[in-house]
This record gives sequence, C-alpha cells and structure tokens, in this order.
Amino acid sequence: MMGNMIGVGIFIYPVLIASHLPHPIWFLGIWILGGLIALSGALSSAELGTFFPEAGGDYAYLRNVYGKRWAFLYGFLTFFITFPGSIAIGVGLTIHYQGTSLLGQWVNQTAFVLPVVEIPIPYYKLLACIIIFFLTLINHFGTKSSFLLQKIVTLGPVVFLILISILALLFLIWDLFTFGLEGSILSKNFSLPREFPSWFELGMALVPVYWTFSGWNSPLALGAEIHNPEKIIPKTMILGPILVTLIYSLFSFVFVALISYDDFKGGNLDPYLNIGNYMLSQLGFQNAYLVDNLPKFISLIIFLIVIGNTNSCMMTGSRIYVAMAHDDLFWKRVGYIDPKRNTPVVSLWLQSIWAILLVILINTESNLLNFSFIAITILSSMTIFSVFLIRMKKFQALKLYKTYGYPLTPLFYIFFSLGILSLIVAQYIQEGKISIVLSSIFAILVGLLGYEIWNKTKEKEIIKKDENIKKEEPLSTI
Repeated sequence: MMGNMIGVGIFIYPVLIASHLPHPIWFLGIWILGGLIALSGALSSAELGTFFPEAGGDYAYLRNVYGKRWAFLYGFLTFFITFPGSIAIGVGLTIHYQGTSLLGQWVNQTAFVLPVVEIPIPYYKLLACIIIFFLTLINHFGTKSSFLLQKIVTLGPVVFLILISILALLFLIWDLFTFGLEGSILSKNFSLPREFPSWFELGMALVPVYWTFSGWNSPLALGAEIHNPEKIIPKTMILGPILVTLIYSLFSFVFVALISYDDFKGGNLDPYLNIGNYMLSQLGFQNAYLVDNLPKFISLIIFLIVIGNTNSCMMTGSRIYVAMAHDDLFWKRVGYIDPKRNTPVVSLWLQSIWAILLVILINTESNLLNFSFIAITILSSMTIFSVFLIRMKKFQALKLYKTYGYPLTPLFYIFFSLGILSLIVAQYIQEGKISIVLSSIFAILVGLLGYEIWNKTKEKEIIKKDENIKKEEPLSTI
C-alpha cells in the first residue's frame, strides 16, 4: 500500500498546494484532511475486502454488488488507461525530468526513429521501456521477488527521508531552544495574517492532496493471495493510511519550518533541496562536491520511489485482469497462473506490453490519467457505497470486520470524492479543457458498449457450442 501511495506526488505537489492556501496552518491541515479521506475509504473497503477476499479488489466488489457490467467498465478502464498509463507516465516522466540530473542531457536526445510510422524515440523512452521490461521479469518470477524489490525501493528511500526529516526537526528544536522562537522562519510563517481561503481555493488545494493519497486500495487486488484476510486486511487498511499521513505531515511541517512560506508557495525554492542544504550545514559538511551533487541524490530518491510505485501498479493491475478472465470478461488465457511461481504471467506481460506501447506513443503533456481519474472516482464512490448495500442485505450478521464509524465513515469518503470530482470538472471547463471531460464520458460509453459487445459474442459462442454438442450426441441418448 505504501509503495502505491507514496509516489512522485509528494515531491511535485506541495508547492502547488501551498499556492492556493494563504497560511501555513491551512497547508498542514489539508494533509491531515487528505489522510482522513484516504483512511475513511480504506476503513470502508476493508469490510468489503474481508467479505469478498477475492482477486481484483474493487473489480470484485463491483461485480458482486452491481453486476458484471460495472465490473467490466472498471476493468476496461484500468487495463487500457489507469495501470498501464500510470506505469508508462510514471517511469517515462521520471527519467525525462530526473534523468537529466542523474545521467545528463543526452537522455532527452533522439535515440532512433521508428521506421514506417516515423516516431522519434528519445533515450528516456528507451530507458523507460527497458525498466518496465525488467520490473515485469522480476514479477514474473513470483510474489516473493516482487515484494523483496518493493521493500528495497520503497522502505529504503522512505525510511531515509523520514530519518532526515526527524533529524531536521531535532536541529530546528535545538535552534529554537538556543536562539528562541522569535525571529525564526517558523515564527514568521505562523505570524502571517490568518486569512481564510475561498472554498474554491481550498478545493483546488485538496485535489492534488487527494491524488497524492491515492493507491490506498491497492492491496485489496491481491485479496485471494492474502492469508487470514479477516485480520490482515483491516490491519493493513487502518495502519497504511495512518503511516502515510504521518509521513506527509512530517515533511510538510519541516517545509514550513525551514522555508519562508511566501517563497515556498511562490515556487521560488526547491523544498527538498533546501532541506538537504540545511542538513549539510548543520552537520558541518561544506564540501563543494556534496553540495553540487545534492540534486542528483534527491533525483535518485525520487527515482527509487517511482520504481516502487510502478512495481506496486504491476502487481495490482495484473490481478484485476486475472479476475476478469475467470469471469469470462477477458480472454481466458489472461487468467493463466503459473503453477510453479503462482504468478499471473500472461496478465503481467500483457499489461507491460501495453504500457511500453504507451511510453512510445504518448508525450510528456499527456492527459491520459486526467480523464480516467473522473471515471475511476465515480466507480470508487460506487464501491464504497456497496458497504450500505451489503448491510441492507443483512450480510453484517456474519462475524467479520465492520467499518469503524459506520455510516459516517463511508459517507465522508463519498462526499469528499464526489466534491473533489465536481471541482476538477468545473476547473477543466473554466480552463477550456472540456475535451478531458468529454474524453472521460467517451471512455465510459466505450466501456459500457464494449461490455454489451463482449456479452453478445459470448452468448453466441455458448449457443454455437450447445448446437455442436447436440449434433455430436448419439441418437440413443436423445
């Protein structure tokens, strides 16, 4: 869960969030609100996960509660857009932007041009394709190897960042005791006029926070592989969002304690670079080599976290397509599980091939994930509303985990999710980006139409098979 939640968002969104909020206290508070939204969704989904411990997560819940049509739509969007798109854009953009710091400007130069279609392939796209290939190979060899990778690339950088933030906090506390609070950056920031942001500005700040906390439902896709799900799932869904909220809140507090809030929200300083320089000065490291290479080190941390995020997407997405195949909503071959490694090898490679194609085809300014977010948020709200539906059917009599704070907890998540969605749509319309909204509607209609076509095709196959069986039956049995 942490690997899916903690991605590049915490590195690129803090300045954007602060730009909408007039005072640091709002900046700190909105991270807590984002954590509460994620926690409310996780607490609600945990009830569904313990009642339906199946592969596919939200896909399985939509199928069990609303039927195959809505489950197919969710699977259709996640296969063609969400997970392969996240993999392609996450790895591609990270190498495009961070690769220049780590490797040099050559990563953005053209490596070769694809014949026939005449598509130029820069080195960063080539490197992204190679990374996706090797990550898929690691997942191919089993969940043990993929989880080991997850621990290394997620826990390593995250624990390091936490330790650096705590150490910076301790240095700040020491400075405050030594020199006093008056005159410190923290004091100046909190002395700013305590203006209230408009509801619209508050909403605009909450949108990237919501994005940054997304991914809390990722472990549920592995429901069929979780031993003792009635205990493991609730613990995971409670502890995961709480830990991530604490991490984000810690980072945010260090930001406003070290950087002038006006400079911070104006985008005049790189907050992580500022923290790094502060730590080097406090530790007495004034070496020019360390100072010059600090941006490279930060880029490496970002790169490792994105690799963890990508690996998590691979694991989550591939299980959804397996569940679809088992329900006859995808090609049967996609549901194949390697008997030795217990991994969905066909699903993994199919997802990665599509992700690699997206790396080649889409550009750095792609709106691919923006319009899928609209549809996925609607389906996510429908999933959480399922808690009410299974309660109405008296399923809660079973001795399983029940959502803490029901019915307020699922209502809290649905209210904020749909509210944020409304703000996003309003912003797109205001900025003249109505094509994103129309693309989302088009994707939903194509998904629903795809289900009808798939269903009709399957019905014809069944009828034809029955007719063939009848023809082959001997007369005596008739």
